[in-house]
Amino acid sequence: MSTWLTLYYSVSVFVLLAAASAFLYWGLERSMDQENRDYVRQKMQVLVQLLQEQPFNRAGIEQEVREEAEISGHSRSPFFLRILDADDRLIVETPGMASILPVAVFPAANMTEPWQRSWSSHGGLDFLLGSVLASASAPTSAHWRVQAALNVSTEQDVLSRYRRDIAIVLISGLVIASAIGTAITRHGLRPVADITRATERIGVQQLQERIQTGPWPRELLSLAAAFDRMLDRLQEAFERLSQFSADLAHELRNPINNLMGEAQVALSRERTVPEYARVLQSALEEYGRLARMIDSMLFLAQAAQARAALTPVLLDARGELQAVAEFYQALAEEQGVELVCEGHGTLAADPVLLRRALSNLLSNALKYTPRGGHVTLRAKQGQGRAQILSVIDSGAGIAAQHLPKLGDRFYRVDPSRSDSPGGAGLGLAIVKSIMTLHDGNLLIESKVGEGTTVSLVFSATASLEIGST
Repeated sequence: MSTWLTLYYSVSVFVLLAAASAFLYWGLERSMDQENRDYVRQKMQVLVQLLQEQPFNRAGIEQEVREEAEISGHSRSPFFLRILDADDRLIVETPGMASILPVAVFPAANMTEPWQRSWSSHGGLDFLLGSVLASASAPTSAHWRVQAALNVSTEQDVLSRYRRDIAIVLISGLVIASAIGTAITRHGLRPVADITRATERIGVQQLQERIQTGPWPRELLSLAAAFDRMLDRLQEAFERLSQFSADLAHELRNPINNLMGEAQVALSRERTVPEYARVLQSALEEYGRLARMIDSMLFLAQAAQARAALTPVLLDARGELQAVAEFYQALAEEQGVELVCEGHGTLAADPVLLRRALSNLLSNALKYTPRGGHVTLRAKQGQGRAQILSVIDSGAGIAAQHLPKLGDRFYRVDPSRSDSPGGAGLGLAIVKSIMTLHDGNLLIESKVGEGTTVSLVFSATASLEIGST
């Protein structure tokens, strides 16, 4: 990135310098050329005017040519004049002109307007040539051809040095721009390097560190803040994973220890067939507990990727509640708990996942509701056309400090229940994952001695989308 920024900066400066230099060179060249052309035109016009006004004043004409030769001899740009008659016979010319500028290099003048062109001699001299036709007024009809030449070698040398100086300026400017661009780029990207070093220091043991501690430039503040938020999420996920690993190891240890202990006791001496049958029956219970735990863990692990496979349909809320209640009716009667369904409504949800969530809630309610109590399954409409399904029990209730953690994996209000059949502390975690898949919420309200209300809140958005199709 530093290399590319330096390259872009250097190329931009080089192009800018080249454009400015080319413009200045073009202006200088054009100005010098125009000045030379005006000078040649003016000298020829003076001589033409003299020929027209005094065609027979040969002495005056020769004196004018000599004066121009003397003036040009003291200048850096020698000037030459020649006058030819209608038959191209020489009348007068600047001394030495014939050896440098033959008549043939000047085209025949057939117009009264000056004709000009550039020409280089064999000796390497550069000239601006001019030629014009002069005609005397009546009664004579004499014609003359005026030839003029200005030595512009000095101007060409000036332009050549100017081009050389421009090349030096461009090369020097490119080198200086590259050096300055490198320094500016490194200074500008120094905060990025600081952020890089800060991130390299962060590891598993330093997840609590954050990089938004220095005076970062405004353009990098959002990047630093976003990175810190990512670290917050990583730290939270890592802590949850660590806690989950510890809880999983603890939960798996108990049934495995039970299985190992029963197997060791059974093998310690000869047993009767009924005794072996009891050992196998107890082992089957532990195997079932492990299987249910593994199934729950697989469901939670796949919940994050299950959104694509979610197939919500429009369901009758009262019908779903009654279907789950009928499945648990026998167990409720056996425990002496009354089941009641009430309310109406429709909601959009995956029917399989919805019944699993309701089954987990109803199973927990029956487990912790004493004989003679009651469990109510209620459907009602909340704010903004949201649909709420609630499972309300008249059990002992849950203390307030436990409510925020009830959706965590392996969390139990009473740790002594860890050995209870099927009590792995994953039921509410599964319900929470199901509601996350449905973009809904799991709400738990409870008072000690009065009972617990667990509500599934389904947003109205999904229901409206399905209803419109």
